Amino acid sequence: MKIINKHFIVCFLTAFFSICYSQEFPEKDKKYDEQIYEFLNAQTEDVSLVNFLINSKPFNKWDMRPLSRNRVWVFDTIHTAGEIPNFFWGAFAKKYKLTAKEGMEYPNLFLKYAMTASTVGNRYMKEHNAKFDVLSQKIISGNNTYYTTQNDLQRVDEVYKEGEQYWKYVIPEGSPFPISGKVDSAVTTKFTEEQMAILSLLKEINMYAAVKTSNGIFYLMDGFTDNSYGFYFSSDGKMEESNFLFNIMKSERLNSNYYFYIAN
Repeated sequence: MKIINKHFIVCFLTAFFSICYSQEFPEKDKKYDEQIYEFLNAQTEDVSLVNFLINSKPFNKWDMRPLSRNRVWVFDTIHTAGEIPNFFWGAFAKKYKLTAKEGMEYPNLFLKYAMTASTVGNRYMKEHNAKFDVLSQKIISGNNTYYTTQNDLQRVDEVYKEGEQYWKYVIPEGSPFPISGKVDSAVTTKFTEEQMAILSLLKEINMYAAVKTSNGIFYLMDGFTDNSYGFYFSSDGKMEESNFLFNIMKSERLNSNYYFYIAN
């Protein structure tokens, strides 16, 4: 009787936790993660390591981090949004014939470079403050959240443009990821004049991306996996430190509205 009761309890708890996981992580059995990996693996067959690093920067076209949830189910376990690109980097570093040690050094090297960049942040802001102000007002008054401009790629929210081709990912219902293994190249949406002006200004001040939050705007100078550095705009002068997409490692106030930040 005791053995039967124990067996019943084990089965009950297993079923209970399975239901809980399914509710909290509806992507658990959908294999979105595997589809994304297979897609990126195919996309990178003839892509150099340099171009892979560019395309996989935060908020670029191969950044698979969920934008609205910090915890997701990826490859049979729970990961935070920041852990996911590092997990993928490990696989692709091997593909690009980097040793495990070399692959692990990349984030450290990036952060060291970010610390060096922080020493000129104040001067850079003084030189470009007027353009940052114009850009910040345009982004705040607009309806979009994500802007990226790098080489011949431009992005406004879910719509991308490469050359003259507009496209977007076809996101399965319930997927927490901003990319997928399927692309819609028949997008009729075009960037507006105001969106193009914002992208042009970003390029002028050498920022490759901008992200509007409920509290301010992150301007990214450079990024690697979930790491980035650049400037942060706040109309009330407060640094944002609770955004899971930007784990603030260091911030330095530059003036009444801008900070230099490093996120890891």
